[in-house]
Amino acid sequence: AVEQLGAETEELERQRDIRDNPHICQFHSFKFDYVYDEQSSQSSVYEHTAKPAVMSALEGYNATVLAYGQTGTGKTYTMEGFQFSGQHPDRGIVPRAMEEIFKYIEHCPNGKTAFMVRASYLQIYNEVISDLLKGDRSNLLIREDKRKGVFVEGLSEWAVRSPYEIYNLMKKGTHSRITASTKLNDLSSRSHAVFIIIVEQMNTLDDGPMRAREAEGDDAPKQIKVGKLNLVDLAGSERLSITGATGKRLEECKKINQSLSALGNVIAALTDPKSRTHI
Repeated sequence: AVEQLGAETEELERQRDIRDNPHICQFHSFKFDYVYDEQSSQSSVYEHTAKPAVMSALEGYNATVLAYGQTGTGKTYTMEGFQFSGQHPDRGIVPRAMEEIFKYIEHCPNGKTAFMVRASYLQIYNEVISDLLKGDRSNLLIREDKRKGVFVEGLSEWAVRSPYEIYNLMKKGTHSRITASTKLNDLSSRSHAVFIIIVEQMNTLDDGPMRAREAEGDDAPKQIKVGKLNLVDLAGSERLSITGATGKRLEECKKINQSLSALGNVIAALTDPKSRTHI
């Protein structure tokens, strides 16, 4: 990547400026785990990029997959897809992740493990959090608890038993999400959306014949493992000189860019080698 310190904005002029004044440029190199072109399939994107996070959540970790980029670049298509039906090749990361979770539950080798899967769906519009599955719940607040960790107070949680139930929740939430037409995108997401899945596993322990009888009752020792998966479809970053946004769209754009900038600062802080007690 090239960081240009010159004033030219047109590409041909930039190239000429760089050629004539190489001292105004700083060159940077970046590494990517994977790069996908227009021929890449939804299945390939899920398998190489999202699946490891899903499996981590099933092991009891908190994991996040987020789509970040300019407006109109396909973030919502990547995360959700245009079809929610099972086995459709266009379904995105969210439905594929749900299928992965329920496949794991179905094929769990330990017959003494009980599972509970809960789903939530929220949006952040103009810095206001609202529940996409309960339209009357808005202006929700982020709280922190020693036991629960960080959570959204008042956000509804729905027990789900199959990918089909997840598809229905996705459809319901997507219809409630705020979108609008801009110069760059006919159906631009004007809010950040977060689909949250919590997987609880309760395993009845059996340490041998002495505990075989105990394991049949409610007093048998149990091991509980909880994993949380956040699947985030961010609103796209926008440059006002290109979108020409005015009025309501302009205010939305300001909030979107402000929140994306804050997210960048958080990610930078997480990768900072200096120790921090709070970010």
